Amino acid sequence: MAQSRQASDQQPTRVPSEEREHLCKLAGELTRYGVQAEVVDEPAVCLRVRNPSSVYAVEDVVCERREHDFAFLASFGVHLGNSGSVSLTAHKVAWLVGATEA
Repeated sequence: MAQSRQASDQQPTRVPSEEREHLCKLAGELTRYGVQAEVVDEPAVCLRVRNPSSVYAVEDVVCERREHDFAFLASFGVHLGNSGSVSLTAHKVAWLVGATEA
């Protein structure tokens, strides 16, 4: 049985990943710091965090599966926290973009 060209041209439906879910939780925690945080899917899923007070204060946070939990990493590879400490990780990310004191 032949498929139509239109059916074969459609992109596959994205299934939310566990990494994306953890990034969404982190974005929710970041709201208290007054930063903008959005999950971006391209080229790979990450959380783009912006401090509206500075054009240059932008950081992409990625989430990686580990043996027992998920780790949050800055774009330059520094470990910021894990899925068991989302509020502490949010504080570190807010500090990283200059939205809070250490």
